[in-house]
Amino acid sequence: DVKALATWIVTLPEELTEVPHEKQSAFFEATTNFLNARYGQENAVAAVVHYDETTPHLHYAFVPVVFDDKKSRYKVSAKEVLTRHDLQTFHEDLDQHLKKVLPFYEQGILNNKTLPFYNVAEIKKYNDQFNALKTELADIEDNIRAKQAVLKITDQALTEVDLAEKQIDDFKQALSKNLFGKTVIKPDDLDRFKNVLATMKKDTLQSQHETEELKQALGQVKAQLADIQSDYQNLKETHEALQKRQREHQQMGYAMRDMLKNDYGVNSMKTSDVKARYVLYKLDHDILTKNKKIADSWLKDLMLAREDQDTKISLTRLDHGIEQVKALINRIIELTRDLFKGPSL
Repeated sequence: DVKALATWIVTLPEELTEVPHEKQSAFFEATTNFLNARYGQENAVAAVVHYDETTPHLHYAFVPVVFDDKKSRYKVSAKEVLTRHDLQTFHEDLDQHLKKVLPFYEQGILNNKTLPFYNVAEIKKYNDQFNALKTELADIEDNIRAKQAVLKITDQALTEVDLAEKQIDDFKQALSKNLFGKTVIKPDDLDRFKNVLATMKKDTLQSQHETEELKQALGQVKAQLADIQSDYQNLKETHEALQKRQREHQQMGYAMRDMLKNDYGVNSMKTSDVKARYVLYKLDHDILTKNKKIADSWLKDLMLAREDQDTKISLTRLDHGIEQVKALINRIIELTRDLFKGPSL
């Protein structure tokens, strides 16, 4: 069955949900331009943005068209357009395009709120190692099988060499006892033949030794593969746990936003209030810093909110927080002074 229509759904990043409508429109327009360039504007069927649902998103539909070299004409083939490579590179390519054309687009769609990037990089690294070791393991196993096949032959040859050596010794002794007192084969010729057999025996033993070394190498690679598999599984589980926690945090964020909007009539919050509330939360929960630079920034954030006539934070609470941070800064200075104070005379 020919799949005549393909669709991409691109959701507005969370950090852009509060920006003006013009910037949201610019995001979707830049996304549409990227899709047109990637799949051909002439193949586009529809590009519709839904603003009336929970999260604004773009529905982009197109006919997957590719040129058929054999028939020298275009054909519809979703399999050849939406390849594994295309799907794997789509989000990163889109992210780079948006960062290039939208000045306000900084975090990108591939950020730690959608997917912990450092975790993905680690997973890719372990996955690459895992695949490389699997390939190496397969090569070594093939080599082992080849050596074992040779070993069967060489084991048989070794037995024949031992038997031939014994027959030569017996024959050599028998030559001295013939009725006419003459030897048909010279002893030197027999010795040379015996040396040839000894060389064959040495080569056979060397082959056995190499096979044993390959077996040991196989064991080491299998152990490394097991370690990589274990690390990969642990990393994958950690990644899934992080994603689950992120979803829970996102749900909580949506719930808090809904509560503020519908229960308290708060549609937005000034940046100065956000920063000040962050500091007040730290102070209320006794999460204090030992870094004077950070404490200074806390004081600055509280002072800015205090000077803002439109702040929604209680001035009494801000004043109390300012006094707390000032006291914290004094303690940090005293501790630093005591730390570097010289010994008393």
